Amino acid sequence: MDPTPRQPDETLRIGPAQRHQYQATAGSLLVVEEGLLILELPPRWTGVQMLTPRHQIEAGCCHVLEESGWITLTAPRGASLRLVPERSRNENVLALLLARLRWLRTLENRLIAAGAEALRLRLERREN
Repeated sequence: MDPTPRQPDETLRIGPAQRHQYQATAGSLLVVEEGLLILELPPRWTGVQMLTPRHQIEAGCCHVLEESGWITLTAPRGASLRLVPERSRNENVLALLLARLRWLRTLENRLIAAGAEALRLRLERREN
């Protein structure tokens, strides 16, 4: 686990099988730019049992934290994300929109690379 404090709105990269703990405030926006993220929220008492809520967040999606506390971030295959501290609603929407645009650009680049590779293989087969 890495309890290192981060600067607000800094891009955080989590490697495969790494865990990162972060003290977040209620209303903060967690935006996943790449990869798959598992978010563990602070434990809660439900009757006589304590539960730790978990959420899976995919690239291009976000989660608004409902309460303050320590959160744990895990990425099974690695991830890139931003934790935007509580701001006005309009700024959070802008951060979400920008994250979705980055995600779409990443998908577009992967599609172009796959198409170029397929064309290269097809040309090599014709030449042989």
